[in-house]
Amino acid sequence: MPGKSSDKELRARVKLLGRLLGEVLHSQAGGRVLKAVEVLRKGYIALRRKDSAQRRRRLAQIVAGFDAQMITHVTRAFSTYFSLVNIAEESFQHRQRRARVRRGGPLWVGSFDHTLRQLHAQGVTVQQLQVLLDRLKFIPVITAHPTESKRQTIMEELRRIFVTSERLADPRLGKTEREEYTELLRTQIQILWKTDEMRPHRPTVRDEIKNGLLYFHECLFQAVPVVYRYMERAVARTYGKEAAASLRIPGFLQFGSWIGGDRDGNPNVKPETTELALRLQTRAVLLEYLSRVTALSRQLTHSSQLCQPSSAFIESLQQDERHAGDTFRENRERFRYEPYRRKLYVMRYRLECNLRNVKKRLEGEQPGNKGGAYHSEEELLHDLYLIRDSLISHGDASAASGALQDFIRLVETFGFYMMRMDVRQESGRHTSAVAELFSKQPAPFDYLALSEAERLGMLSDSIAHGRLAAVDESGLSEATRETLDVFRMMAEMRAKTSPRAFGSYVISMTRAASHVLEVMLLAHLAGLAGRHGEDWFCHIQISPLFETIDDLQRIEPVLATLLDNPTYGALLQASGNQQEVMLGYSDSCKDGGILASGWMLYQAQKTVTALTAARGVECRLFHGRGGTIGRGGGPTHESILAQPQGTVQGQIKFTEQGEMVSYKYSNVETAVYELSVGVTGLLKASRGLIQKPHADKQTYLAIMQHLAEMRSE
Repeated sequence: MPGKSSDKELRARVKLLGRLLGEVLHSQAGGRVLKAVEVLRKGYIALRRKDSAQRRRRLAQIVAGFDAQMITHVTRAFSTYFSLVNIAEESFQHRQRRARVRRGGPLWVGSFDHTLRQLHAQGVTVQQLQVLLDRLKFIPVITAHPTESKRQTIMEELRRIFVTSERLADPRLGKTEREEYTELLRTQIQILWKTDEMRPHRPTVRDEIKNGLLYFHECLFQAVPVVYRYMERAVARTYGKEAAASLRIPGFLQFGSWIGGDRDGNPNVKPETTELALRLQTRAVLLEYLSRVTALSRQLTHSSQLCQPSSAFIESLQQDERHAGDTFRENRERFRYEPYRRKLYVMRYRLECNLRNVKKRLEGEQPGNKGGAYHSEEELLHDLYLIRDSLISHGDASAASGALQDFIRLVETFGFYMMRMDVRQESGRHTSAVAELFSKQPAPFDYLALSEAERLGMLSDSIAHGRLAAVDESGLSEATRETLDVFRMMAEMRAKTSPRAFGSYVISMTRAASHVLEVMLLAHLAGLAGRHGEDWFCHIQISPLFETIDDLQRIEPVLATLLDNPTYGALLQASGNQQEVMLGYSDSCKDGGILASGWMLYQAQKTVTALTAARGVECRLFHGRGGTIGRGGGPTHESILAQPQGTVQGQIKFTEQGEMVSYKYSNVETAVYELSVGVTGLLKASRGLIQKPHADKQTYLAIMQHLAEMRSE
């Protein structure tokens, strides 16, 4: 908890921002508006300190007397004020954490240092830590959600106010500089006041896509390498530099997206919408990579007359320049003795080719046949690894571990796709499409009239033996044609963007094993799953979503039937033998309330992990959480630690919805903190991978069951 002096600092910053907002209100909206705001502010503060029915009525009468314009001004004033208070608190918390580190502690729970010291004290060895890290995968999934209505313009302005507020906290500032920054802050608040908070039109899917990209450009591209650096330093401080050198910290961060892929209940999300989202993501990440390559070319100015690059690097550079022909002739002469700059010049050219191809496709054109572009993120990583290893070979490990290593971390995290796109659709849409396809076969039949066992047999046979005949799609319904186009688009974008462009195909309202096999059949028709001779292949991960209380209670029979299906089992094995299951928090809470929902989710997680473990299948749980308590919200670190023992097995995936995305990922410092405490929570919750976890107390389980049953009654 902050002490009196630090609390005074926070209050002073809130007071400053409030005063500046008051000045803006007075000059831009008039003294009458400022007076109304102050009367309400002071009145409700007094009411909070001591309740009074008379004062409450008087304040309500004041509000009732406002005309429409006054209501608008007062509402905006309080909304702006609370945004500024949030900025003050966020900035204050950053300074508090930095001050703790400078003073040498105490470290906050959830920091890398605190977590690793705790693990070390519990007897976790370097070898065991490596086991944990190798399994670690922290996957926030960005969603477009109506609880976040801020325009991109507003978010950018709030970011500028945050940065200026941070600069004002610098104790080295002189009087004149402090006055200049204060005036800049007032100007920024005035611009915020004069900027429309709401869009003049309903946001399109493209607006939502662009909003999602903003968090990466403004924040996450900078934050992600910092998270890895903090982890690396904490390992060295806790286990020693020698042990840290033997430890490999793999990429454990991965981002997903539903923006442009979630078509459940949204008719505006078409196959071309998902394609657009992926291309815009690729363009954004390529622009970041080009910026990084350019910066590196100014730093890695090593001369071949003063150091000897590795033979593998020299061979790669010579091969690049042979293939490039005259393209780099001028560059070779200019940087004759600077091999790394020559290599980075080639890399920049290749990335520019990638970017040019993406831009052409966004403009509806086909890229030319001119070569040069990277075929995959692996090729780019290979070049970066060559530079890193070569630098280390001639004693420049420090240069290899700086901006170059940050770039490597970005490519390992974001590839050429930035976020792995999840596709979501309601189960009934697939059932209707499959039924229509079967009705158009040479020997048509009524799929909907079949029992669940008969449906599973028909679907399995059609996938395993390819017995579904091609049909004239012009005779299909528009909905079925669109459903088929989604899977064809997925196959195409995997080939043109990256094999990792897609995350999961989420089936909402999953209530039968056939719902999953229906999706697998549609994927099979698009060439995403099936077999060549005796060899099975599967390029799609299907995540059944269980949302309501009834759905959660059906998990065991549905999942057991699915995993025991030979065709599905073969496809699952071919895709990596991992079954992802998504759990919905909102609908189950609406059904049974917070307590019953929480208990059913607890039991569902235990059931899923037990079923998969019994069949030798790896399990990953996907939590459909929101920001509020009723939607499964709560502090990330504590929420992960609160999962049932043994259900978090090194990986966790969860939705980041609406206002929580803005709260966590608008500022670099906050994003670093939020990602760090999430990863450390995951480390702690996954300790069962290396040490036997404590068993749940049966008496507690019985009490929870009784309470849940009482609530349902």
